[in-house]
Amino acid sequence: MISPRDDHEVQRLLAQWKQIDDEAGRAATARRHHVLQATGRPVDEYAFREKPNDWVHRDWMRPIRFVYRNIPQGVRLQIKKRLVK
Repeated sequence: MISPRDDHEVQRLLAQWKQIDDEAGRAATARRHHVLQATGRPVDEYAFREKPNDWVHRDWMRPIRFVYRNIPQGVRLQIKKRLVK
């Protein structure tokens, strides 16, 4: 049986992992800036593009997705066939 760790040890490990993560993040940022400068592209913050079908994951779709996922598979296949036409 694994004994639970002491709170101080857990806090020390969390701080150590945070430091390692911060160092890795700084190194990755430096590499990205170096590559962008070498290729002549502007150095800016990365922005995620909104995907065209991202409406599927919006909050108002949650009840519809829930109902669709919980109906029998045969009914779902019939719905898909009708929607594709």
